[in-house]
Amino acid sequence: MNLTIHTLHNDARMRLQAAGCDSPALDARIFVKTVFKLRDADLIVGADRAATATEQAALEAMIERRLAGEPVSRILGTREFWGLSFVVTPDVLDPRPDTETIVQAAVTEMSAQPPATILDLGTGSGCLIIALLTEFPQARGVAVDASAEALAVAEMNARALGVVDRITFIHGSWFEKVGESFDLIVSNPPYIPAKDIESLAPEVRNHDPILALTDGADGYDAYRSIVREINFHLNPGGLCYLEVGFEQGENVARLAGESNLYVRRIIPDLAGIPRAVEITRGDN
Repeated sequence: MNLTIHTLHNDARMRLQAAGCDSPALDARIFVKTVFKLRDADLIVGADRAATATEQAALEAMIERRLAGEPVSRILGTREFWGLSFVVTPDVLDPRPDTETIVQAAVTEMSAQPPATILDLGTGSGCLIIALLTEFPQARGVAVDASAEALAVAEMNARALGVVDRITFIHGSWFEKVGESFDLIVSNPPYIPAKDIESLAPEVRNHDPILALTDGADGYDAYRSIVREINFHLNPGGLCYLEVGFEQGENVARLAGESNLYVRRIIPDLAGIPRAVEITRGDN
């Protein structure tokens, strides 16, 4: 039986709500808009038409995946970050709004003297380097990742968003294959302690790549590797931003200090949670 879009929309919302999804109304609207290629206004004025069997099957497949705990971004294969649409695959971390804290801080601090060179360590989907290059159109960037599959996704996103000609992609670990210095360095490294992985929400634990979540140890191995090299790869007057997890800001700041770096501040995200450490060279 071919049901109307309106009926299917309501049914999707009620099923997702009954299953305890965090945002059932939003999720249902996104799925319906995607399957039926509608705008928000069309959900009101065009929702009385009957859905085809193919459309019903496509919507049902999305709902079943969501009911099984798969994040909306994984189902759609895209995630918005800094107003840009990024392809996400099982090979990359799903970009989070909290990570936009780094972009906002860099844009605020460096708008008067924009960086000419930007390095993104552990680029994943490329969300940080691509967002920054859209904000600093004269800059060029280097994106590093230990996963060749992640680098391929980052390059795909860079091409789609028009900045691929300004990025060099390096397959390697942190600064291992980086031979130059930069005005701006950013990183969202794996920082979740191995012991905490099992307690993560299933949407994260079961769908983000494990190597992008944890170092397999105490959550600080990546920071130790990165801060040891910052003085050698950050230009005088340059800035480095490292994303941090819950209650990690002060410890990362201490590690930076032990490597003769200067920590200017620990920056909160929109929820007020310490989210990024702003670092300069110790001789600045």
